Amino acid sequence: MTGGEQRAEEQSERSWLRLALRHLATPVIAGLVLAVLAPFGTAYYAVPVRLLYWVSLTLAGGLGAFAAQLVLRRVRADAGMAWRIAAMTVGATAFVAPFVFFLFGDAWQAVGLTLFYIAVISAVISTVGELSGRAAAPVPPVGTRDQRPALLDRLPPRFRDSDLHAVSSEDHYVRVHTSVGEHMLLMRLSDAQDLAAPTVGLKPHRSWWVAEGGARDVRKAGERWIIALPSGTEVPVSRSGVKVLREAGWI
Repeated sequence: MTGGEQRAEEQSERSWLRLALRHLATPVIAGLVLAVLAPFGTAYYAVPVRLLYWVSLTLAGGLGAFAAQLVLRRVRADAGMAWRIAAMTVGATAFVAPFVFFLFGDAWQAVGLTLFYIAVISAVISTVGELSGRAAAPVPPVGTRDQRPALLDRLPPRFRDSDLHAVSSEDHYVRVHTSVGEHMLLMRLSDAQDLAAPTVGLKPHRSWWVAEGGARDVRKAGERWIIALPSGTEVPVSRSGVKVLREAGWI
C-alpha cells in the first residue's frame, strides 16, 4: 500500500467515525431537549424518567437512521440530501416503533398518532444533522508557500508558486493541473499523490486525484457526478468515487 492509499484509507476511517458520532450525538442532544420540553404528556413523569425515556427513544431512532443511511449508500450512492433525510426518517421511525407498540399495545389510534409524531421529530433531527454536517465540512488552504507540495518542485519554475488543483493519469505520465496551467511528468499517479502532501484531496476516479481547493464545483450531470476545476476541466466521478466524495463532505 502506498503512502497516498494509506492516507486515503485513514481519511475514510475518520469519515466513518465522524458519521457515526454525528448520528449518535444529535439524537442524544435531541433527547435532552425533549426531556426538558416534555411534550406529548411526558411532563407528568419525573425528570430522571423523562431523561431515560427520551434519550433512549432518540438513541434508538439515531441507530435506525444510521442503519438506513448505510443501506442507502449501498443501494443509491449518489442520493441527494432529500433522499437521505427520507431514508433516515423511515429508519428512525422503524427502530422506535417497537417501543411504541410495547407502550400502547393494541390502542391503534394512539400508536398511529405517536408514530406520526416520531416521524416528524425524526425528519427535523435528520435535517438538522445533515445541515450541521455540511456546515462543519472543512475547507483548508491549498498551495500556500509554507505548505507547498513537493510535486510542484518537479515542475518548471513558473509553476512552483501556483496552487495545485489536480493530477490526472495518462499512460505512463501524469498531467499536473495548477492555477497557472498544466504540465506533464513521467510518473505514476500514486507517486504524484504522495508528492501532493500536505495538500488535502481525494481520488474520485482511478485516473484522477483532485485537491479540495481545486474543486470549483461538484455537480450532477444526468446520471453521473462531475468535478469542475477552475480551468473548466471536468473530472469524472466513478460510482465508488461518489461514496468517497460523500464521506469527505464534498456532496
